[in-house]
Amino acid sequence: MVHIRKRYFRRLPIVGMLILCSLRDAAADSTELFISEYIEGSGNNKALEIYNGTGGTVNLTEAGYNIQIYFNGSTTPGLTIDLTGSIADGDVYVVAQSAANPEILAQADLTSSSGFYNGDDVVVLRKGTTIIDVIGQIGYDPGSEWGSGLQSTADNTLRRRSDFCAGDANGSDAFEPALEWEGFEQNAVDGLGAHTANCGTKTILSPKINEFSASTTGTDVEYVEIFGAPNTDYSRYSILEIEGDTVGSGVVEEVIVLGTTDANGFYLAELPANA
Repeated sequence: MVHIRKRYFRRLPIVGMLILCSLRDAAADSTELFISEYIEGSGNNKALEIYNGTGGTVNLTEAGYNIQIYFNGSTTPGLTIDLTGSIADGDVYVVAQSAANPEILAQADLTSSSGFYNGDDVVVLRKGTTIIDVIGQIGYDPGSEWGSGLQSTADNTLRRRSDFCAGDANGSDAFEPALEWEGFEQNAVDGLGAHTANCGTKTILSPKINEFSASTTGTDVEYVEIFGAPNTDYSRYSILEIEGDTVGSGVVEEVIVLGTTDANGFYLAELPANA
């Protein structure tokens, strides 16, 4: 998660520059959205959570994402819900039945008053007409549920295991929830609204100048704050203060060597007053 703080800028005779290089860190490597949580609770307490680990914001409307529900072993969908808006990288999008309880509705990005699924119905996530994830098996009626115990599609909450970073795009294969899903009791909604996927690698951004303060009123409080990867040694990076006045313009006034960021990815270089 990128943390943004307020920035205080003032027209100064110095300019800060950061020498950059690339790093690598563990992160989800999903190339497509997938269903991360399925709630089949009592009454109308039904909700689906969709996770984006693609590395960028996805416009659901433009790409034509939709959810289809196949009822009672049917080979044709009985309900289609078109998704709208967008979903940021690392965030989730929740679709809920409009009569669900307040805890579910508080997390909902989209609601529908249509009748949702029961434990023997198939839920499909599509991008346009392309299937990208399926809960259940299209054209097959399992009786009352797929799976058993807490890891079943009836009267339970299912959450995708964190080591899975892609959906099941084959709607005709057998479905066994225990292979990819963790099971929780009926109406368990405490995990709705967030998901963690731990797999793969991707390039992360180099450290950035996040905030600086100089020439403040009264006694100067001067500092430069850097944001980067958490608990990372950036001592090979330096910040250059470069003169911006007409006289001496372009001269390096000071070199500030960085250190190790904290658990949130911040490193604060405090400078002497009036430096």
